Amino acid sequence: MSRRMHVVLLVALGAFVLPLVALAATREDAAGPGFATDVAPVVRDTCAGCHQLGGIAPFAFRTASDLQRRKAAIEAVLRAKTMPPWPPGSGSPRYVGQEHRTLTDEERATVLEWVAAGAKAPAASPIGSPKAAAKATRQGETVRTVAMTTPYTPAAQSGSTDDYRCFLIDPKLTDDAFLTGAQIEPGQAALVHHVILFRVRPTEVAAARRKDAASKGPGWTCFGDAGLPSDARGAIQTLGDSSWIAAWAPGWGGERLPDGVGIPLAAGTQIVMQVHYNLLNGRQPDRSKAMLTLAPGAAALTKVETSLYPAPVEVPCAAGETGALCDRGAAIGDGLRKYGAAGFVPLGLLYLCGKDVQAPPTGLSSSCDRSFKTPTTIYGVAGHMHLLGQSITVELNPGTPSARTLLDIPRWDFHWQTVYTLAEPVKAAAGDVVRVSCTWDTTKRAALTGPARTPKYLVWGEGTTDEMCLGVLQVTRGG
Repeated sequence: MSRRMHVVLLVALGAFVLPLVALAATREDAAGPGFATDVAPVVRDTCAGCHQLGGIAPFAFRTASDLQRRKAAIEAVLRAKTMPPWPPGSGSPRYVGQEHRTLTDEERATVLEWVAAGAKAPAASPIGSPKAAAKATRQGETVRTVAMTTPYTPAAQSGSTDDYRCFLIDPKLTDDAFLTGAQIEPGQAALVHHVILFRVRPTEVAAARRKDAASKGPGWTCFGDAGLPSDARGAIQTLGDSSWIAAWAPGWGGERLPDGVGIPLAAGTQIVMQVHYNLLNGRQPDRSKAMLTLAPGAAALTKVETSLYPAPVEVPCAAGETGALCDRGAAIGDGLRKYGAAGFVPLGLLYLCGKDVQAPPTGLSSSCDRSFKTPTTIYGVAGHMHLLGQSITVELNPGTPSARTLLDIPRWDFHWQTVYTLAEPVKAAAGDVVRVSCTWDTTKRAALTGPARTPKYLVWGEGTTDEMCLGVLQVTRGG
C-alpha cells in the first residue's frame, strides 16, 4: 500500500472515530452527576455546616459513604424540602448568606439524580470542610471576644430535650461604641441549637445581676427573650427600642451590618447571651463565646434601631379541650399574676391595632397594621412566635401596587429563628404600612410536655405556655 493510501485511510478513520469519541463523552455526561464534581460541593457548602463532627446534626457528612448509607433519607427530605432547614418560603425576598442555607432547584435535582442512579462513588471520596466565614474588619473597627463567665452544663426539664439559658456577659465597654457585626462560636456545637444576643443598658445591669444571683448555677432560665425586668415593659413600651442585637444558628456564618450603619452600645452596656441547648446528643459543659465587631462611638455611622411590630393573640381552646384556663378572663388573670403590669399587654395590643377591646376578634389567625412616621430604610427582618405558631408573614404596603413581602415563614418552627439581612435594603416612605400576620395550630399542643400541654386560652405573653405574633425590623430613620 502506498504512503498516500495510508494517509487517506488515517484521515478517513479519524473522521469516523472522532464522532464516536464525542458520542462516548456525551453518554458519560448523560450517565448522571459525578460525586466529586457535582454532589460533594453542594453538600460541603450547604449541609456540612451542621453535618460535621461535633456539630448539632446527629451525624456528619465526611465521605461519600456517609451519604450512601442514608440515601433513602436524603431523598425523602430533599423531596419534602425539609432539608436544609430554611424557614423562609418562596414568597420571601433574598437574604444575605442564603446560598449557604438553601439549595437551588438545580442543586436539589442534582443530588436527587445522583441518589436515583444508585449514589455511585468510591466510599472514601471526601466531601471537604465548609468554608470559614469571612472575618474582615473595616477601618477603625476592632473585634472584642466575650464569653460566658463559667461553663454551664445544660439540663432540660423532665420530658423535654431543650434548655433555654441566659448568661450575663460584660464586654467592658468604657466608651460608647457601635456594634457592626457579630460572630458566635458555640463551646459545644453538638448541643447549641441557636444563640441570641440582647443588649442590657447600663441602667438595667443591676437588675440583670440580681436575676443572675437569684438563680441556681450560671445564668438563668429564659424563653422568648432575656427574661429581665426591663422586658416586662412589654411589647407596647419597647416597640422602637428592642434589646435584640444579633443571632446565630448552625450553618450561619455570622451577622455583618452594611457599610455606614451600626447598633449603638453606650459605655457600660452589658450583653445577655441566650443559648438554646438541645440535649439529643447528651450533656456536656458549654462555654460559648461571641466575637463582637465594634466601631468607635464617634464614628460617622447611622444608628440602627430594632423595631417591634406585634399583633394581638386571641386563640380560644380547641373544640374538645377543657380546663380552667380555657376561660379568657382566667387566662388574662393568670398573666397578671405572673407578669404584673405586663399582663395588660394583651389588652394594649388590641387598642394599638384598632381591635375591639371589649369583644376582641378570636381565632387561629391575627394581624396588625402600623405605619412609618418618617422615611425608613429596612436592613433586616425576623419573626417571633412560640410553640403553637403555624406561620408568620411581614409585609410592606399589602394590597397596594407597591406591596412587597419582607418575610414569609409558612411553617413556623420555634427552634429555627434568626434575623434575616435583606440582600437589598428596602426604602419606605413616611406613611407606608407594615403588616404582621400570624396563624396558630392548637393541635400541636398534644405533642408538647409539661405545662405547655395544658389547654389554655392563648393571649400575648412571655412564657412557654403563652403565645406571640411579632415582626422585628432592623431599620435606620430618615431615608
